Amino acid sequence: MTDSTTVRILHTSDWQLGMTRWFLEGEAQARFTEDRIQAVGTLLQIAEDKQCDAVVVAGDVFDDNLLAPSVFSRTIQQLANAKVPVFLLPGNHDPLDASSVYHRDNLLQLDAITVLDDSSVHEVPPRAGGLPVEIVGAPLTSKSADEGLVAKALRNLDPITDARARVIVGHGAVSSFGGSDAFDVIDIPTATQACRDRIADYVALGDTHSTQALNSDETVWYSGSHEVTDFREQDGGGENNSGNVLLVEITVDADRPERQATVATTQIPVGTWTFQAVDAQVNSLDDVNAFLDDLRQLPNHSTTVIKYGLTGTLSIAAAAALDEGIDELKPGFAALYPRHSRTDVQVIPDDEEFSEGLLGQGFVGQAARELRDMAQSESSGGDAEQARIAQDALRLLLRLSHKASNS
Repeated sequence: MTDSTTVRILHTSDWQLGMTRWFLEGEAQARFTEDRIQAVGTLLQIAEDKQCDAVVVAGDVFDDNLLAPSVFSRTIQQLANAKVPVFLLPGNHDPLDASSVYHRDNLLQLDAITVLDDSSVHEVPPRAGGLPVEIVGAPLTSKSADEGLVAKALRNLDPITDARARVIVGHGAVSSFGGSDAFDVIDIPTATQACRDRIADYVALGDTHSTQALNSDETVWYSGSHEVTDFREQDGGGENNSGNVLLVEITVDADRPERQATVATTQIPVGTWTFQAVDAQVNSLDDVNAFLDDLRQLPNHSTTVIKYGLTGTLSIAAAAALDEGIDELKPGFAALYPRHSRTDVQVIPDDEEFSEGLLGQGFVGQAARELRDMAQSESSGGDAEQARIAQDALRLLLRLSHKASNS
């Protein structure tokens, strides 16, 4: 049971339902779209299982206000099953403008759903003798705002003086992420002090898709997207902690309610997809086999997207093994494709390969040797662009000669 002085909130954001990714084709895109919607049902079940008082979705529930009817309809089906009050905040992808999806009757008529269309206080009754909780939104009415909406919402609130909790729900970039002078940036020191003064107890934010605390008090958080939206880099950068929801437990001292509440957060994984960027050096057949084995050993290929950057110099045999391995693996992945900006693999036949087949004969052999010399000219101070063109031409010639020799 929930402690009588503790409120539990499930904090999520950036569902961006209806999102498309250019690298997902056909059925992979359809599965990605559906899995994002199904994950809504998963997190609603978590909220019920954890005896949460409310679910707050901190902006960008939908990827756009111009939403495919099938996406909206299936989302409504998920939200209709909510047993816990759910509060939806319009964000920059789905602002509360004249065309907003939040004006649709079949969303507004759902019993458990409240759209945070202004900064008024919404009180959620206590569960099983617990504490009441107030939910206050800072919705976007356009793609961007001309002032800090979270700070504006806080200015209109008085400190809490009794045994209740208060959660502010906002969406946007924050002051701690660099020297932005945008008018609508969310000021983290202001939000932190508001929690210390019990103007709020917790500030639930959306916008950045990786889960992260934004202050040392851990009273201001980005929940991150419930399902991956972008790539995690091999060095740990990029979108490195998405696919979670946050269970937030706010404990109030009922005897001294003016004191700052204690906030504890738990990250709960709900996502099933992986977007991973991979870099590798390939200078031999062993390197190629190691790279391909690493791909084979990845779990859940059907919900995994890999973009890879390879550098190095390969023989004809090693390059052929690489191409054949990629061709074999690609259909099993949601997407598997080269990252051209980080790929530079030269195919240079070794001496034995130059003496075999068409490469050891006449004009083809002469052309291959000339292209090899040009491809290697960059390392000796030659023209870099000419060397790259020669590398591409040589690789094409080698593929064609390899096919001809084996036909």
